[in-house]
Amino acid sequence: MAHRPLCFDAAMEVSSELEDFGVVHAWIRKDSMWVLHAWAENEDAVYDLTETNSPIRREDYYAACGVTEERLRRYDRVAFFTQVAEKGMFGPFDTGLFFATESEKDPLEVMKTFTPL
Repeated sequence: MAHRPLCFDAAMEVSSELEDFGVVHAWIRKDSMWVLHAWAENEDAVYDLTETNSPIRREDYYAACGVTEERLRRYDRVAFFTQVAEKGMFGPFDTGLFFATESEKDPLEVMKTFTPL
């Protein structure tokens, strides 16, 4: 799976329609690559409109995509739309963690090699 830039728009669309859904930006593991991705979720379900129009159980989605807490940023609805207003885009907002759209190496390991400015 290659990076899908429209995932950020799709996550925003769901969050704007469903008040109990926030947005997640994360590194997911697909086809031996780390891929930057976004989706909308609440505590039980994920909406990833780049995959399906139906909700997916959150724990199933996380397991299938290799989602881990240390490789994601979760935004509740208000925080997400505040960032959108401030930055003029739908993400990613944390450009330190999300330094590229794809990575062959674990992004956390790559980040350790960055030299601070």
